[in-house]
Amino acid sequence: MTHVEVMLCSDHSLDTIGGAQLSSNIILEGLKDDHYHLGVIQPGENGSKIENIEYFEIGKHKSIKTVAKNPINFIKYINGVRKNLNREKPTIVHTQAQANFFIVAFLKKLRLISKDTFIIHTERGLYLKYNFFIRQVFRFLMKELNILITTTQFNMDYWKWALKNWNIALDEYRIIENTAGKHFERIDESRLSQPKQNLVLGFVGRWNYVKNWPLAEEIALAANEKLDENLVIKMAISCDDEEAEKEARQLFNRLEEKMGERFQGAINISFDKMDQFYYDIDIYILTTIKDGESFGRTLVEAMSRYTVVMTTDAGGAVEVVNNEQLVLDNADEFAEKVVYFYENPIKMKEQKIKNRKRVNEVYSLENNLNKHTALYTEILDR
Repeated sequence: MTHVEVMLCSDHSLDTIGGAQLSSNIILEGLKDDHYHLGVIQPGENGSKIENIEYFEIGKHKSIKTVAKNPINFIKYINGVRKNLNREKPTIVHTQAQANFFIVAFLKKLRLISKDTFIIHTERGLYLKYNFFIRQVFRFLMKELNILITTTQFNMDYWKWALKNWNIALDEYRIIENTAGKHFERIDESRLSQPKQNLVLGFVGRWNYVKNWPLAEEIALAANEKLDENLVIKMAISCDDEEAEKEARQLFNRLEEKMGERFQGAINISFDKMDQFYYDIDIYILTTIKDGESFGRTLVEAMSRYTVVMTTDAGGAVEVVNNEQLVLDNADEFAEKVVYFYENPIKMKEQKIKNRKRVNEVYSLENNLNKHTALYTEILDR
């Protein structure tokens, strides 16, 4: 077998749930039949491998975060990355998350891998969210980077500002928008939300402070006060541990007391059920704290199902929504806008159609893959 030409590096096994993992799999699935040889370096085993992709699985744990808890295991992981890169000698190393970028850049800085290794890093985290220490690690290692990719102009502007202050000039900067993937580009018309008396309002996300679930609760109660029996609230929450699930269920109980069966909450639901969730709702609201999102994939997933989307001033999410009238500050403003769409069904339909069109034009799988193909080909053909 020929040596890997493009090596993707992930902080998690690509058979686990997460935005970076999903994006990596989308790239691999879309480019697996191209003329260059793709590989993946990841922690732990991958139970859902894609054909024509070569996997280099290091250790037993499926997350760098877990590996790093044991210094000896972490050193072994770093050494595993070094060995695989030196054996395969890929022309391009494309890191998809921060930890593996730090590892690869550190190895290059110490000349433990080839100094000619061309590093591309897709930065999915907001510069604004990193603490002083992490920013200094980036500063120390960014000189080893060739090309920086972000998913929004919003995030890129902050990274360019930081790099300018650090007197670091990269070869190139590119924006490659996320995509929800091929599945969300197909529509089952029979599953779409149909005109009805009730308006269905949805909230989706992981249970953490960044997603600002207290605001979601405020919006739900404010909208319920205005629309009463004409409103249905649906929430789908992802919980990482028992404490998070306990807190999420407490939220569900409070809303059930106010709304009865008109509130529907679900925790850690399957992909198929999540897909149906998007089909069922009319409006989706992202309640993330200010500047807390580098992108906001759930917005694209909802938009793909002909859904109106609104957001807080959450950073990259504002760019995805692309409508300043749907970027709001507080529960009352969101509730008023929900009422507006309920009272103006034609406007709501127009916005749904506009959102679906935006997904097809900006956040399509084709757009994402074409940009990756062009980037890889330009570098390999040099």
